[in-house]
Amino acid sequence: MFKKRFFAFSLCVLIILAVLATSAFAAEETSAKQDSGVSILYTYINQASTSLTISADGTATVYGYVQKTPAGKYIYLSCTLQRYSNGTWSNVKSWSKSSTSSSASIHESYQVSSGTYRVETYYYVSADSGYESDTIYSKTVTY
Repeated sequence: MFKKRFFAFSLCVLIILAVLATSAFAAEETSAKQDSGVSILYTYINQASTSLTISADGTATVYGYVQKTPAGKYIYLSCTLQRYSNGTWSNVKSWSKSSTSSSASIHESYQVSSGTYRVETYYYVSADSGYESDTIYSKTVTY
């Protein structure tokens, strides 16, 4: 009788420990996913950003920026102003720049008519042993 009670008690303790351990691992995994989603680690790209503002008179200001790490050698950066119409984004105007310095930026103005716009920014950084590239989008702005 004592063995059955001891076995049942031991089994209950093991089940409780398993549930607690699973909960701890699940909480740890969730926070790890949240932290890892904050930034992407690159070898050649240090940071990149883009933005779009449109003033009251319809002047769109397009901005794109990329900074390479010391391992990067060559930068290519392009910004494309896009307009949303009939369910698709179409290109309005593009600018590009290349550089071997530590960073490259595009800061341009363009007159727009009423509509919804965004900036698509593509950046590429190469090095002796490879390259990295990505495309980012600004927030949409309706004018």
